[in-house]
Amino acid sequence: MSHSAPIPPLAEPLTDGAVAVRLRRESDLDAIAAASRDPESRRWLDDEPMDAAARDASLARVAEAWRTGKAAPLVIADAVTDQPVGIINLQFRDEDDATIAYSVFPAGRGRGFAPRAVRLLTGWAFRDLRLTRLLIEADEANTASVRVAEKCGFERVGSRTAPDAEGEPHTTVVYARQAA
Repeated sequence: MSHSAPIPPLAEPLTDGAVAVRLRRESDLDAIAAASRDPESRRWLDDEPMDAAARDASLARVAEAWRTGKAAPLVIADAVTDQPVGIINLQFRDEDDATIAYSVFPAGRGRGFAPRAVRLLTGWAFRDLRLTRLLIEADEANTASVRVAEKCGFERVGSRTAPDAEGEPHTTVVYARQAA
């Protein structure tokens, strides 16, 4: 079973005064496209770098994800400047749980944007969407992503190992957090 009801897009950004989690805009696409080619991002993400065609179709895909209830793709922004510093996505598994995926752009790394954004999105998902469980999956070697999950109250619940594109073993760790 998967989530199939439309998700009402955020009426207002989620913010803690330092970080805002908001809807994606046309003006964010250059930063998103540039970050999709960043070597450190490429190391951890399965997505291909954003080419011109993907950029042109991006906002339509985002709208479709909200409309179909498959995902809630958002931007992490500096709450003061409103400049995009990363992306965060709530990907629905079923009616009760979803996975959070995030990436901070190179200039924003090490400034605490990811844990703040994950906390904001977690609160919204439990409070407004009434989800009961959220997951974060990360490459075991991605210590920054693992630290974010742990800082945000997610507990390690498992792992799985599979060969990567070069046939080398690759371990993904799974963290979960239950609604209070």
